[in-house]
Amino acid sequence: MEMYSETLKSRQVQPAETPLTTYPQPPSPPSDEESVSKETAPLSLEPSLSTHPFFATSPGPQDWRSEPLDPSTCFQGCTCDDDEPDPDCGCTLLTALVCRRADRVGNMIVIRQTVQNEEPRLLCVFGPFWPVLFFLTWPLVLGVSGYTFYRLLHLSAPIYVILVWCALTGALCRFLHRVSSRDPGILPRYREAPGERWRWNSQANTFRPPGAIYDKECGVIVEDFDHVCPWTGTAIGAGNMPDFQGFVSMICLMIIVDGICASGAWKFW
Repeated sequence: MEMYSETLKSRQVQPAETPLTTYPQPPSPPSDEESVSKETAPLSLEPSLSTHPFFATSPGPQDWRSEPLDPSTCFQGCTCDDDEPDPDCGCTLLTALVCRRADRVGNMIVIRQTVQNEEPRLLCVFGPFWPVLFFLTWPLVLGVSGYTFYRLLHLSAPIYVILVWCALTGALCRFLHRVSSRDPGILPRYREAPGERWRWNSQANTFRPPGAIYDKECGVIVEDFDHVCPWTGTAIGAGNMPDFQGFVSMICLMIIVDGICASGAWKFW
């Protein structure tokens, strides 16, 4: 038996001395969002200290005083590149220069907030494109309205025409104010997934529900995100979509009404 065992050992193929060649694995395609099977985020994905403690924001300066200032680039355009955020985005630098005392959530300017049930609530917040809102949209609305009102007085319009025009113009201004200053639906931060369809967002380090999308220009996740409207200066989402629809409807209506009032066509009613 001992001789038989030694014979079997001698016939066994010895492993090669040369180490096996290892080939590098191809990099996985980049993904903005990954689905996490566990109910809680892995430790490597925990939010950093530079993210907002309550709202779902991307890592970065959490107050406008910490934003680096370069006055020479404050007016270099108000939109960021589609591929990568522009660190010299003019609106961000202009906000850091003008609104240093305001609170900050992502790239949003918080003018007023309160606390309800130990959770912050944004009462008045403007988007990153507020210069377009205040220096272009509002002057257009008020300028056209002022000219139309002057024409109504010049043409001696009856009082009922002036009252109807004032009511419609007031509704337009109210919708514009509400859509531009309301919380668009900034998502609170979730470190645990409340539901199975929630996915992990690596840009804001939080779980997000279906329909909530991270917007790099605003630097936050917005629920039911639709788009960013530079004319209103902010993102359009679940919080201000009804006001945005009212604003667009009133713009279309006032184009007709202002044309009728300024031309004196109301005389043929």
